[in-house]
Amino acid sequence: MFNRFILLILLFFPISNLAISSEIKHLRVGVEAMNYYPVMDFTTPQHRGLLSDIMTDFGNSHNISFEFIPLPLQRFNHWFEDNAIDFRLPDNPRWTQSGTPGLIYGEALITVCDTSVVLTENSDMTMDEITKLGLLYGFTPSSKWRERRAEGTLTIANERSVRILTRMLLKGLVDAIDLNIATIKSEMVSLGLPEDLVSVAKNVPADGVKYRISTQSKPEVLAKLNHYVVENRESIDAKAREYGIAAGTNCDSLH
Repeated sequence: MFNRFILLILLFFPISNLAISSEIKHLRVGVEAMNYYPVMDFTTPQHRGLLSDIMTDFGNSHNISFEFIPLPLQRFNHWFEDNAIDFRLPDNPRWTQSGTPGLIYGEALITVCDTSVVLTENSDMTMDEITKLGLLYGFTPSSKWRERRAEGTLTIANERSVRILTRMLLKGLVDAIDLNIATIKSEMVSLGLPEDLVSVAKNVPADGVKYRISTQSKPEVLAKLNHYVVENRESIDAKAREYGIAAGTNCDSLH
């Protein structure tokens, strides 16, 4: 009699329904096709960096598998319509290329201090002494340079990789690079050069850039991610320090 009762339950509640809570959801995340380690590097199948760690840890705790799709920055504002992605990472409503209708932005996963990196011998340079600034293609120049650019006393040299910008700095082709110092030091190591050849420009304010994630179609997942970030803020910031990333709210200005 007991076995018949169990059989009736299984007939009315198929195994597929009983197991649905454990099914893994697969979502696609559009990411920048560049090496910006240790913040992020999605240029190889073995994606690495802090943003990857945050998304993977969150996914593991919520039965979500994220597929990271490296995409070109020059098409950033078309990623959703061109590539059928669920999320765009990183994103920020202040970025000049981020204008996509109906976008929902999440909490800041991390706040990265974008410093002005110079040769160590030039660490006392002032903003006025910097006349040529290196910046990754697609990145929005900091507002602190707005007046200099309007006056025509500052030139922006845009390049597509941290490696090219690092070599330009070493050869004196630019005076400074506006990036997180950890990314430049990581590139120095990969080039077989001492990290201490480069330093943060002590007299140039650093800007805090909020690295957020956006979606058009998955607000329920975004809400869970927001909760995860708030609950794990201390451990995320600790991991940023392990990576050597200047992160948090200690930058001169936040965007």
